[in-house]
Amino acid sequence: MLEQVDLTLTLSKRDYRQRLVDLQMRLYDMEQALFEARIPALFAFEGWAGAAKVRTISAITRRLDPRGLRVYSITPPRTYEMQYPWLYRFWLKTPSYGQIAIFDRSWYRHVLGERVRGELSVADWRARCEDIGAFERQLADDGAVILKFWLHISQREQGRRFKKLLGDKTTAWQVTEEDLWQHRHYERVRDVVEDMIARTDTPYAPWIIIPATCGHYARVAAFEAILSALEARIGRRPVIDVDAESREELLDSRGASFRRSLDVLRTRGARPMFTSGNGAPEGVSAGVSPLPTGISILRRVDLSQRLDPRKYSRKLNQLQAKLRLLGFQVYLQKRPVVVVFEGWDAAGKGGTIQRITEKLDPRSYVVHAIAAPTGDDKAHHYLYRFWRRLPPRGQIAVFDRSWYGRVLVERVEGFARPEEWQRAYAEINEFERQLVEFGTIVVKFWLHLSPEEQLRRFEERQSIPYKAWKLTEEDWRNREKWPQYEAAADEMLLRTSTPAAPWTIIEAEDKRFARVKALRTLVRRLEAELGRVKL
Repeated sequence: MLEQVDLTLTLSKRDYRQRLVDLQMRLYDMEQALFEARIPALFAFEGWAGAAKVRTISAITRRLDPRGLRVYSITPPRTYEMQYPWLYRFWLKTPSYGQIAIFDRSWYRHVLGERVRGELSVADWRARCEDIGAFERQLADDGAVILKFWLHISQREQGRRFKKLLGDKTTAWQVTEEDLWQHRHYERVRDVVEDMIARTDTPYAPWIIIPATCGHYARVAAFEAILSALEARIGRRPVIDVDAESREELLDSRGASFRRSLDVLRTRGARPMFTSGNGAPEGVSAGVSPLPTGISILRRVDLSQRLDPRKYSRKLNQLQAKLRLLGFQVYLQKRPVVVVFEGWDAAGKGGTIQRITEKLDPRSYVVHAIAAPTGDDKAHHYLYRFWRRLPPRGQIAVFDRSWYGRVLVERVEGFARPEEWQRAYAEINEFERQLVEFGTIVVKFWLHLSPEEQLRRFEERQSIPYKAWKLTEEDWRNREKWPQYEAAADEMLLRTSTPAAPWTIIEAEDKRFARVKALRTLVRRLEAELGRVKL
């Protein structure tokens, strides 16, 4: 693959200068168009040491509006970053809608280096490539434009450049021991790179191999690849047709356009509801559940189970004491824990969470109450806000509502298009698989009750002043859509309960029974992972 690349391609300095202004102007236009269309873009630059990636990135970014751009120089993970799944730091660097992110080295750097040095087994290497494929596909499905560049030079050319850099005291520092090691093992690295490209080259995140012997040619090739992808995605080309001098003036005077776009974005409301022909949200009343007719997971739940108050008190104290000891083991064994609570309104999620955390060391956990996304969370892929809230090693994170909102409230209320929530099942399973493979203990609860009991609790809340704040108009509206929510929950439980991250349905008609079952399930799961504890 790489051996077939023509490394003799060149471009004269004169031609390069003539074309550069035009390319920069067109890319500036595309930056504005991306912002107006709220399309994120990611450009990853990989390549041989000495291939002048930074110069290429500098040429691309020089005339862009910096407010719509971020450039990341990726180094080996810092200590705190190693406390999270390996893609965590890259999820945090994904661009918001309408922004451009350029990576000088990327998520490929770490896995490539480990594979070349023999630190990754074949199975782990394949798993990392699978993780990358899921990461890129999820971003692309959310609308992102992704391009990956490999700047290619020969071993001989690399050696020539290193010799020139090392011969000057002011530039010798640029050649690292890692660079020299790569040069000595050029063929080994090349074989791994070819395998990497073959495994991760996809239509939605393609690899573009650029001959980089001539820097002018490489920069123009990168420009043209980016512009081709963006213009194809936006569906239009720049319409400005002026001479080079006028273009230079325009580049300096069009900041007002960017500021107007910012004002438009700030005043935009929530995403509109998408409707079917009969006016109902697609995938809701007009949709059909994939479960066979008459089969419902939730309708088979036995809600008659109760727990005597005295027995409840005794069991609650025992389980809380065990959970406290297990919390210490979580810290000592450096295992992250994620506990997810979903369920009907008024099913007792808050009270159950309170009993779980009541006796834990307050430094060992955090509870995330998840509502509709706002601010930066709203400007990214829906999983972004959950990646950034993951617990580090040795910590517990409890989610009161979670990423399952995509296939529940967003599905039923029409905040997510049918194709968005339908692909979310696979995205969620991939997300949780990556957590589990990192060592995270994932525990998921659905708190279930009957419509009659929910109505009783709603009416009770209305009549008690210190509980009235919990009841909102939205709760009453959701209750009217019970069949749609039940169908969505049934499909969610069916499609996202996996051996590594199974769902536990909690019979919540009786709050005491629900709290004890949730505690007992959590204790048993932690003991299975961390070892049994004795009181």
